[in-house]
Amino acid sequence: MRSRLACVCSRATVVGAGLVLGLLVTGATAGAAGSTTVLAQPGPLDSLGPVGLVAVLLGIAGMVAGVFRKKKIQPENQRKS
Repeated sequence: MRSRLACVCSRATVVGAGLVLGLLVTGATAGAAGSTTVLAQPGPLDSLGPVGLVAVLLGIAGMVAGVFRKKKIQPENQRKS
C-alpha cells in the first residue's frame, strides 16, 4: 500500500499536468484565432538602452585602465639580483 503522501503527490502531479495541458490548448487556440501580423525582432543593439550603453562603456574603460595600470610590487616579491 502506498503512503498517503505519495498518493497526494501523485494526485497533485496529475492535476498540475492537466492544468498545464489545458492552458496550452486554450492558449494555442486563442493564438491561432488572433491576427497573423508578423513583427520584426529588434536587433542586439536596439534593445540596448542608455543604462546598458553606459554599463558597457564603463566596462570597456575599466578593462583599458586595468591594462595600463602599474602593479605595486611587494618588497618580498621583488627579484633578487
